[in-house]
Amino acid sequence: MPGSYEVKLYADDRGRSQIKEWLVWLGKSNPRARQKARKLLRRLAIEGPNMLPPMCKHIHGPIWELRDYSGIRLYYWRDSEHLFVAAAGELKQKDKADPSLIEYALRAYEEWRAS
Repeated sequence: MPGSYEVKLYADDRGRSQIKEWLVWLGKSNPRARQKARKLLRRLAIEGPNMLPPMCKHIHGPIWELRDYSGIRLYYWRDSEHLFVAAAGELKQKDKADPSLIEYALRAYEEWRAS
């Protein structure tokens, strides 16, 4: 992705990745939403930590939320000065983030740091 920052999509040791699987599913079920999600990831690669609310929001611990007015939410963390890791994504169904995805992102972060 272009820009001053690198954005990686998290995958566990077995190659499983919620965000990759979600993007594939989104491409089949809602290609327009998938384009918006990819655009958010490109914007993160360009702007990095300079993104401001309401587009990004701190969620819990190292986890941040990147969002679009259409309801797309991406959960990520900053790994180093120039690296962000996106772990999970959803199309919001409620006003609050899906707690199971936040937990998934936190576990992914811990696994990432341990490897």
